[in-house]
Amino acid sequence: MTNNNISMKRFNVWSVSLILMLAVSLMISSCKKNFDEPPGPTDPGITPTHTISQLKAMHAASGAYDVINADVIIGGVVVANDKSGNLYKELYIQDGTGGINILLDANGLYNSFPVGRQVYIKCNGLCISDYNRLIQLGVKATVAGSPSLEAIASTLIDQYIIGGTLNNPVTPRVVTLNDLSTNMQDEYLGSLIQLNNYEFVTGDTSKTYADTSAYKNSVNLTVKSCGANSSIIIRSSGYANFAGVNVPNGNGTLTAIYTVYGNTKQLILRDTADVQFNNYRCGQGPTTVMNIADVRALYSGSTTAAPDGKRITGVVISDRSTNNINSQNLVLQQGNGLAGILVRFDSPHSFNLGDSLDVNVSLQEVSEYRGLLQVNLVPLNYATRVSTGKTITPRVATITDINSNFEAWESTLVTINDVALSGSGSSYSGSVNLTDVTGSLVMFTSSSASFAGQIYPANATAVTGYLTQFDATYELGIRNPGAPLNDVVAAAPPPPSGNDLIISEYIEGSSNNKYLEIYNGGSATADLSLYDLKLYSNGNTSVTNSLNLATVQATLAPGEIIVIQNASAALTLPAGVTAFSSGVCNFNGDDAIQLEKSGVVIDVFGEKGVDPGSSWTIAGDATAAVNKGVRRNAGITAGNIDWTTSSASEWTVNATIDDVSNLGTR
Repeated sequence: MTNNNISMKRFNVWSVSLILMLAVSLMISSCKKNFDEPPGPTDPGITPTHTISQLKAMHAASGAYDVINADVIIGGVVVANDKSGNLYKELYIQDGTGGINILLDANGLYNSFPVGRQVYIKCNGLCISDYNRLIQLGVKATVAGSPSLEAIASTLIDQYIIGGTLNNPVTPRVVTLNDLSTNMQDEYLGSLIQLNNYEFVTGDTSKTYADTSAYKNSVNLTVKSCGANSSIIIRSSGYANFAGVNVPNGNGTLTAIYTVYGNTKQLILRDTADVQFNNYRCGQGPTTVMNIADVRALYSGSTTAAPDGKRITGVVISDRSTNNINSQNLVLQQGNGLAGILVRFDSPHSFNLGDSLDVNVSLQEVSEYRGLLQVNLVPLNYATRVSTGKTITPRVATITDINSNFEAWESTLVTINDVALSGSGSSYSGSVNLTDVTGSLVMFTSSSASFAGQIYPANATAVTGYLTQFDATYELGIRNPGAPLNDVVAAAPPPPSGNDLIISEYIEGSSNNKYLEIYNGGSATADLSLYDLKLYSNGNTSVTNSLNLATVQATLAPGEIIVIQNASAALTLPAGVTAFSSGVCNFNGDDAIQLEKSGVVIDVFGEKGVDPGSSWTIAGDATAAVNKGVRRNAGITAGNIDWTTSSASEWTVNATIDDVSNLGTR
């Protein structure tokens, strides 16, 4: 009996427990239903009357205040708010036509207007204006007696702005910097954009996004593109929650709101997630070689870019040392008979003729400037000198061959044989016409080239240079007409029709002891009124002093000599020798002297337009024209206007200073 009671009691306890558990379960279930999440915001069923671009078009004049007095409604998706603190009391919304900045006098806007929320704005009574060309929507007010655009009061926000659905897709528009303008009506202004292959400039990579001091100043940092070497400002507030974060030191994708301040383009970040710079910096990633010919083939009439991860290699065939090419440019040829191209760096380079280079051309601009194909504005650190002292063998061709194959041969070395040179002047500066038996080509020399003032020969056995172009004109650029390159090899002068006056002795002694001897090597008496001596000092191409020989005496018989001296010369001359004073003898060892007959140069000492330093080199003596005398060899009876050959073989150097013992005799 006792056992039955115990069993009954246990059963009753278990029954009660079960009932209580069921009750609690029902209560919990009931409570859970009371705390279910409410449904999200729904579409309020509002239809915009205007697009954002149509609204912005109502503001045509910068600085104006255009109050909207019509039932204008716009709609858009929130693309930026104040969540990170980089924006203050403002939103950016955009639709398919553009974006706009909305001024709202409230904090924590991101709670009501998160990124991705659809909003509708009833614009009647609002005002549209611009902040230094960035269009904004707010209310017109008077501040300190002047009109001003102010934020919509917090108590009126709900009257003008109606929220719609959440989590609408926010996709930035992928652009290049060239797509963006500072026009107030630019379709990208106030919109979320994406720039690819950008990085912070080297000088900013050690910085934080903004000022974290007590001043909390906004800071401008600069990012640049790998491709076009274009740059733009990122402006961040000291109140942003990422102000103290170091900027990344890589390259990649940048998402931001595009804004302007006057004519300055600038970007506003929403947070650091907008900066995905996780790749190699420009020019630092691995590359493979691309043939220069394939780079040239990329250009089909409009600016393009080289593929990523590519470099070109070749030998420098231009010579920066003579200044006949821009200091940022060089001409690179891949090899003998292979293609070449102009490389323009973003700053002056130090690469020399004969340097072998690797140039990273990843995403670099391939374009034409005045018809000449180039890889443009390559960062200087993209080029690496591999070796030096390399040579490219020029392609020997006729001018007709060159003109027929110009586009393929552009920026390569060529040699043209048996060429006549002519032009409006007598020096290399500017355009000189090259003519062979097949056609004509322009040889152009910059006025700043070190050899620009030198006199070119009338005929050349060979002219060597690289092919270039200026608009529709095919051109040849030389590096140096003289040593060591000898790009212009003068043809031997024609034999004289008869011997004539020559410069037969030159003395540059101590102080003002300077003398010239003129000898009649011809067979007829010379009419000295036809002859002029001209001095060109310090490499000048204009005359320093001149002397018509008729002012000395009227004629000069065959075999006779005239001696000219500096007015202050004081040496005792041989018996029977008279010297006539002239400013032509105010020369130093680096000055040039020309003897002309009827305006035509018939003999020279030195080279007009060239400054050799302190002295001309004569018969291998680099100081022959300073404190020495030089005498024309006895077998020379005709003048020579080619100083290179004359100085090498027609003169004997007397190293004794102030030796005038041979003056007046031959």
